[in-house]
Amino acid sequence: MLKEYNKLWVFGDSYTTPGVCVNSQDSFWGLIAQHFKISSIKNCSKPVNSFDSVCHLLISMQDQYNWDHDLFLIGIPPLERITVFDNFKDTAYFGHEIDTNTWKSNRFKIPYHHGLIGMQNYGSDKKLIIHSDRSWVETQALRTIFLLTTWLDSKNANYLIVNLSKPFDKDNLWGPSEFVLPFCQNHSRCILFEDTYYSVNVNLNEPADFKQYGWNGHHGPVGNAHFFESSIKDKFC
Repeated sequence: MLKEYNKLWVFGDSYTTPGVCVNSQDSFWGLIAQHFKISSIKNCSKPVNSFDSVCHLLISMQDQYNWDHDLFLIGIPPLERITVFDNFKDTAYFGHEIDTNTWKSNRFKIPYHHGLIGMQNYGSDKKLIIHSDRSWVETQALRTIFLLTTWLDSKNANYLIVNLSKPFDKDNLWGPSEFVLPFCQNHSRCILFEDTYYSVNVNLNEPADFKQYGWNGHHGPVGNAHFFESSIKDKFC
């Protein structure tokens, strides 16, 4: 018997933002809500979010959670992004609350990300040493995931941390990663090293915006359903 949840919280970037190449009810996170018969979704995703933004939102909003009855989907965007101060432009941040009975959506403001913006880097700025070598970028992300899982497990939270982009390198075992890599690889609530949103669809289901982004693009209903069925569904059961 499936556990009953009252609300699904979604954190991520454009791959989990409502209306980006797929309707909410056909998205993999929408399919999660339908699978568990969850009536309400609080989607806190936004295009170009970094993993830093995802973590900041997840932690900052914790007073709003019902740990016993909420389900959490935590998406990991491409790692080569940063969150920076917007230089007093007062950039607002909005989430979407979705009623899964009607699939109507209402925007709500999230003050915890006010005045911040995401930037794409993909390692091109060598002044940012954090992005100059993927092995260190991944190790830092794994360290953060260790801290997140430790905190969430202490709350007995119902959650899944999902890599939405390029799979982490399972062979990236070196001094700095000797603890965090095996820990994250063996954690039952993490999809990091294989079966990611990107990897299960690459060379199989073409993204809806393939002409613009290639295989790094955003999927329509077919790619979302395939990711849900092949990677997500059994992790929650």
